[in-house]
Amino acid sequence: MLGVSGRRSYSLQAFALGLVIGGVASATVLLIVGAVLQSVLPPAVRWGLVVVGLAVLVARHLGWVSFPMPENRRLVPETVFRLGRFVAPLQFGIEMGTGARTYVTSNLPYMLALMVALVADLGGGLLAGVGFGIGRALMTWGAGRMPHTSDWHAKWTQRSGLVGALLMMVFLGLSSVLGFIAV
Repeated sequence: MLGVSGRRSYSLQAFALGLVIGGVASATVLLIVGAVLQSVLPPAVRWGLVVVGLAVLVARHLGWVSFPMPENRRLVPETVFRLGRFVAPLQFGIEMGTGARTYVTSNLPYMLALMVALVADLGGGLLAGVGFGIGRALMTWGAGRMPHTSDWHAKWTQRSGLVGALLMMVFLGLSSVLGFIAV
């Protein structure tokens, strides 16, 4: 259904659009929660919570600590695929983009959620939601460019540790810059 060639490419586009819509919807919820938190907690406390939270998530990523993270461990039901070549991937994308029905295999979404809720303004939060959706879409497009799904999975398995570490370092670097700008 999510092929990248011929007349099926619009399914991939609908899926990507759904991912962005879902990311923005999640960011909006986090911004609403954040509006309450940001109104009662001073900036130094919020940034302190961000630093501690990010440190704990980095330690979890490195395997220094182990604890479960909240996630909805359900896959999207097959019935959604009966909705057609546009609506089905759109709905699937929205559900994946919100995390409503998906596994979360990385700490990065939790890091982003923490930042959006505690320190983001409206524009930054919405931009984070769009970026989250685009990031998920890029993985799908990357997988779709491989001749066989197993090829992509094998390459991802080989490189996921390195890619995850690099993405985490970029995220932490950008977070540090934002922190210095905000202070």
